[in-house]
Amino acid sequence: MPKTLKEALEKVTEIPTYGERGSLRLVYNLLKLTPERRIEVVKALFKAVESLRNCRECYLLTDKEICAVCSDPNRRKRFICVVEESQDAYAIEKLERYKGVYHVLQGRIAPLEGISPQDLTLEKLLERVEKYEVKEVIIATNPNAEGEATANYIARLLRERFPFVKISRISYGLQFGSLLEFVDDISLEKSFENRK
Repeated sequence: MPKTLKEALEKVTEIPTYGERGSLRLVYNLLKLTPERRIEVVKALFKAVESLRNCRECYLLTDKEICAVCSDPNRRKRFICVVEESQDAYAIEKLERYKGVYHVLQGRIAPLEGISPQDLTLEKLLERVEKYEVKEVIIATNPNAEGEATANYIARLLRERFPFVKISRISYGLQFGSLLEFVDDISLEKSFENRK
């Protein structure tokens, strides 16, 4: 194997969820493109890496200091939907139904991976609940073991500090173990509408 290919594969495996097979698929499929298209893809990725950052308010990926959702005067800041990652918020946004704001945890509680509540953006969430006198916090973590543990932890934290805030959880219409970013729009919409 050429040294440059081996190095590229090793670097791609450093991306979370990309193992040996995933990195092989990504790199080999990239190399199947014409040289011009390869350069376009790499330039677009480089531009994204250089310009994207987390919103100062909600941690959603954005190319501005404050994201379009948080800066939109028509969004209702008294409703916060808590998600694990930006791609989860974008999946909900595609439905064009939710009119509140988001809070991105930047992960989930996963003790086996060394991720504790202190590694998440929970303090900022609590600040926002207090600052905006939030009426409802919708917990939309993934329906898997870590997502459930994270949801339960957040609910307990909120009940202790803000006993009058409504806490809801997206319904279990989603298959346990699935990821929000991969759920079809209809299932996600029903899950969101039937939150409890």
